[in-house]
Amino acid sequence: MTVWRRRLHLSRFLAAAAATVLLGLAGCSKQVPAPGPRTVVPPAGEQVIAHTVRTGEDLRRIADLYYGDPDRADRIATDNGLQRPVNLMAGSVLQLTFAADEYAVARRRATALGPYNRGVAALDGGDLAEAERQFRLALRTAPDLTDARYNLALVLLDRGQTDAAADSLAVLAAARPADPDIGFALGNARFHQTRYRQAAAAFAGVLARHPDHRRAAFGHARALQEAGEQAAALAAWQAYLRLDPDSSWAAQARRHLRELTGG
Repeated sequence: MTVWRRRLHLSRFLAAAAATVLLGLAGCSKQVPAPGPRTVVPPAGEQVIAHTVRTGEDLRRIADLYYGDPDRADRIATDNGLQRPVNLMAGSVLQLTFAADEYAVARRRATALGPYNRGVAALDGGDLAEAERQFRLALRTAPDLTDARYNLALVLLDRGQTDAAADSLAVLAAARPADPDIGFALGNARFHQTRYRQAAAAFAGVLARHPDHRRAAFGHARALQEAGEQAAALAAWQAYLRLDPDSSWAAQARRHLRELTGG
């Protein structure tokens, strides 16, 4: 089963940080144009980072990167005079306000982007040892950088350190239960541990929130079959084929169905 790496997300984060202007104390934000009709004037004592939007970014992604909380997207929209839903235009500028403690965290995250990006490059080049080293360096500076920890777990999984990968992904899944990538990766790690019922539960958790998630549906059926849950696996394969009747994965699903039914 394929696990999606967050390579592009991380690369976008680095590029965004390179285009970021650290503006200092309140009032300096007027030096940077806002994407909406107004410029943010933060409360006294707060500071501003001007973020240049990159292709493919949305407010939840930007909120997660800077604040560690995707739900801060609404605050960003309000501060910049944007109406939801928002379709961000690449090249526009968002002004993000930070209290003193938040600003310090944002600066640490920016510092972590050097090794973070090198880890992405190493991962793209297939150098798993270097990718692991760089992601660990990034996490020393910014331990709450979720995508760094996620990609590190995938590196560990690729390097055969299945238990360590599963433990890390379990922590991430508990903190981000709605994230389908993390939930799917946890299911994949549990499957590699041969903990098939736990794998099925992880995939089922993804499907509960994202019922059209084909990879999770395939993994769910496969894990149930490996766990010996024949009736549940049969139903799960049938559910998968309703989502995906035509792909090469569908051909595999039909083969598994034949194995279960003796056909």
